Amino acid sequence: MYPVIILCGGLATRLRPLTESIPKSLIDVAGKPFLEHQLIALRNQGVEHVVLSVGHLGDQIREKIGDGGRFGLVIQYVSDGPRLLGTGGAVKRAAALLDTPFFVLYGDSYLQVSYKDAAARFRETDTLGLMTVIRNEGKWDSSNVIYRNGKIIRYDKKERSPEMEYIDYGLGVLKKEAVESIPSQQPYDLASLYQVLVSGGQLAGFEVFERFFEIGTTQGLQETRDLLLHQNGGHMEDYAIIHLKEAAKIIPLIDTGKIESMVKLIGDVRNQEGRIFFLGVGGGAANAAHAVNDFRKLAGIEAYAPTDNVSELTARTNDEGWETVFVEWLKGSHLSKRDMLFILSVGGGSLEPLVSPNLVRAVQFAKEVGARVVGIVGRDGGYTGKVADAAVIVPTVNPKTVTPHAEAFQAVIWHLIVSHPALQKKATKWESVR
Repeated sequence: MYPVIILCGGLATRLRPLTESIPKSLIDVAGKPFLEHQLIALRNQGVEHVVLSVGHLGDQIREKIGDGGRFGLVIQYVSDGPRLLGTGGAVKRAAALLDTPFFVLYGDSYLQVSYKDAAARFRETDTLGLMTVIRNEGKWDSSNVIYRNGKIIRYDKKERSPEMEYIDYGLGVLKKEAVESIPSQQPYDLASLYQVLVSGGQLAGFEVFERFFEIGTTQGLQETRDLLLHQNGGHMEDYAIIHLKEAAKIIPLIDTGKIESMVKLIGDVRNQEGRIFFLGVGGGAANAAHAVNDFRKLAGIEAYAPTDNVSELTARTNDEGWETVFVEWLKGSHLSKRDMLFILSVGGGSLEPLVSPNLVRAVQFAKEVGARVVGIVGRDGGYTGKVADAAVIVPTVNPKTVTPHAEAFQAVIWHLIVSHPALQKKATKWESVR
């Protein structure tokens, strides 16, 4: 079986913030890093030798995967140099380690295709390269291939035409001679190499009938998770283990500098005898009630949560509408520049699309009167994350568990704040009992 080059050095910008601190190849999918699923599948296909082309956060991949022994594989690594040379340049670097034709696989693809049959087809054609294709007709992505009678007639990812009914499936086969034309010191895309091969009649085609899966997008990631979970008979690690592993990943990713900034701002509010108003909806409202107690009792700061007053909250909602319920409450409380809003929210509020607009209106009003704004939020922080004086964003490590982790870590972080030596005035009971 030919060796396989896996291209896993991309920046994965479409999956941020998930991929800001871990490479896409190590995203958890059905209980294990995605790359491990790829390697296990390759070994089951009879592959013995893999070259991983790494770049962004590549050291994490080396540390996690190692030499491949536990997968029954020999794994070598090549790294992007100081200048990114694109997928074509990465293939040329990796091919220098090999003496035979090789497969090329993208690091975000999970493909259900017979590598043995693709290799046999490649040997029959005596061409420099082979591209696997699937009839797409715009179903999974924009079609980019004209394929007829076993031949690639045209391939173009930028200039598409109605005759293109197929799409590049994501697995290629190349001879070493095919990559000799790739420039060594300038960026070059693998797609450009395929186009050169097509123009010279040197790119064979191999049609696949089982759809491809990928983790390059949020939707694709979820579809791949569902597939791999189903293939494993619905069994994966106990959910409790997975959930706690995700929590463990979050902790080192939290921006402690933002927490220290919040502590200083809160200290300034207390020194000016200002007040803190905690705002949240749903789980954030429950956290706000708890936080009010801790900031008043342990840190000696006057604090309130409008959601604690159910009578006023429901009256204002009924008479004036949900969107203004917080801002009108703050006006009645004479919010001033000495005070602070503390937002506890998963999304942080948004006007486009309309999510928690009451939080947005309250933050806007606070900014108008000169009050400080801080928050502990999830996802990308939303409106709060954009305009707050300091906002801690709970990192997303799994799109399906954003809410439980964000709301749980709100409590972790505010307990850190009230325990901070710069703010704590009174010890909690069990720490003070001797």
